[in-house]
Amino acid sequence: MLTTKYLDIGEDMNVPDDFTQSELQTGKWWRHLLAGGIAGAVSRTCTAPLDRLKVFLQVNPTRENMTKCLAKMINEGGISGLWRGNGINVIKIAPESALKFAAYEQVKRLIKGEKNNQPLEIYERFAAGATAGAISQTVIYPLEVLKTRLALRKTGQYSGIMDAARKIYAREGLKCFYKGYIPNILG
Repeated sequence: MLTTKYLDIGEDMNVPDDFTQSELQTGKWWRHLLAGGIAGAVSRTCTAPLDRLKVFLQVNPTRENMTKCLAKMINEGGISGLWRGNGINVIKIAPESALKFAAYEQVKRLIKGEKNNQPLEIYERFAAGATAGAISQTVIYPLEVLKTRLALRKTGQYSGIMDAARKIYAREGLKCFYKGYIPNILG
């Protein structure tokens, strides 16, 4: 029976824990990343209205039910407004998964050291995965902040991702792109 170990790299993406030498040499491992990136983009696009509704409910002090909040969002931005902030969500999925994968491979090599041909113990895989996730989140987190700000914007507030980044930076400085970082990294 052929079994493959997989590493959970967050949300709904998995990559094989170890690639064969053949996969590494032929570049087949990129197929896993590409497939994961495409699947993540499609998945996030399909669930974007729910994500926006969640953020809306979290930041707006209202006792209205989800249906009324959804209607408010549609009245304010039209049906397409339900996908506000999704563009950056799709843009960040590829570098996020690539960073997690690359960081995991590097940390795994550091942990293995001299025992290069032996598989990692479960606690070593956990440590490598946690470290890779932390590295990835540290680099990608400003895009998460942008995603949230774009999801909550009023119609016409920003003309796009770069406009939002410039205006937010001018108003609040670089530090604002890491608001909420500590709870995020701990969660």
